[in-house]
Amino acid sequence: MDVERIKHIMNSLMILSFIIFGGLAAIIMITDVSLTNATVALPFAFLFISLTTLIITGQIDEKPKLVQKYLRDWLIVCTIGIVISALAFTFY
Repeated sequence: MDVERIKHIMNSLMILSFIIFGGLAAIIMITDVSLTNATVALPFAFLFISLTTLIITGQIDEKPKLVQKYLRDWLIVCTIGIVISALAFTFY
């Protein structure tokens, strides 16, 4: 696996998810929506993805030989975070 290419993809994903978070937060602020679990869950799912990606990219910098383990862990953690956000969005 090309570690530099994976780091570049992860950095791009981190920036994209942070931009989406900022856009959703701006929409919430501009439209003056009341803050409930449903309105806050989606933007913070993207913030969670961005922060998790930042952490994993830092770990890849420290130990490039464990790229596959870190990517698998990142996928599991992001999936759990997204499922929790989806449940908060759906049920509250």
